Amino acid sequence: MSATHKHTRRRSALFITLILATTFLTTFPPVFLWANTIDPRWLGLPFAMVWHIGLALLASVFFAAWYLLESRSGLLDLQVEVEAER
Repeated sequence: MSATHKHTRRRSALFITLILATTFLTTFPPVFLWANTIDPRWLGLPFAMVWHIGLALLASVFFAAWYLLESRSGLLDLQVEVEAER
């Protein structure tokens, strides 16, 4: 296994772990019960809704960073050859 392939697998594992952690924080019962309150309102929204929106935005930041790092390293480039018309 080459060094770049190992580095890519490690980076992918890191981002998958971060995205799964945000999903886990959104749905894990003790954490959600802590966040499931109305009183601290931000922008007129209950805290539970702000909690879900914030973690969804955080997960989207992780996805965007993962995409940018993979595209910058050139691993998203595919060699596609177009077949000639018959």
